[in-house]
Amino acid sequence: MAEATPDVSALIKAPSPARRHRFVQTCCLVTTLAHTAATLVCVYTFREGDLFEFSPQRLLNFVPHHLILWRTSSLLVMFSSLSTLAFVLAMRDVLEEKFRSTVGVAVCLALIACGLDLEGASRMMVLFADIAMQGQINCTYLGADLVQIGWSIINQSITQTFMLSSFLYGVAGLCIVRCLAVTRFVPRFLAFAHLPVWLCMVITSVITFMGYLPAAVCLMFAGNLGLSFLAAFTGVSIDSMLSASNADELREEDHTKLTPTANTGESP
Repeated sequence: MAEATPDVSALIKAPSPARRHRFVQTCCLVTTLAHTAATLVCVYTFREGDLFEFSPQRLLNFVPHHLILWRTSSLLVMFSSLSTLAFVLAMRDVLEEKFRSTVGVAVCLALIACGLDLEGASRMMVLFADIAMQGQINCTYLGADLVQIGWSIINQSITQTFMLSSFLYGVAGLCIVRCLAVTRFVPRFLAFAHLPVWLCMVITSVITFMGYLPAAVCLMFAGNLGLSFLAAFTGVSIDSMLSASNADELREEDHTKLTPTANTGESP
């Protein structure tokens, strides 16, 4: 059965449609770049420090010798979290008014998730790095004490980013999927393209809760890279539909101007 032609009138007739169009394009582009950069740099960091076989002692020894790389990774993680929030906001702008309540819930969940992500990543970037540096500079600290303090910070950050934030982002994304699946604005295959990415984030949270941290790290990388491709695909799809709709409206306006007046038969 042929798919119905997407109805883009909800966005085209909205206030300042050109501004909304640019906002959606910008958010999709920023999300793609941010998640791609964060994933590549974090994978390189994990490979450089052999951190997939995770231990607090290894991480405490790695950070002081790779401080710039560590802080760059943390900053990119924070930026990618902000871009995910922007992506959810962009999806809010492409849906009809009747879905605003559901998308509003998604935006609230994404805001909470973003706050948790920023707090966890900043704690690892500043506090954990400072403790690791003190262990190298001040030899009066006992190794066991440093590991205990570092492990406490790592546990808090993992709980906030891998478990809570991923779950909230995943649920927010599933709200978006639900709206995209029943909207007239975008074809249904776009909703199906969103589904595995947001489910991956929910599964990451569950796997972290069960204690399988290496698997959760791999799923997190996969979800972030998937979101970068999804944002690019979404931006291109929405851009092509809006461009086609604008072109159709311009042709209709030109046709109306060239049509003779019905009552008098006179040309305009």
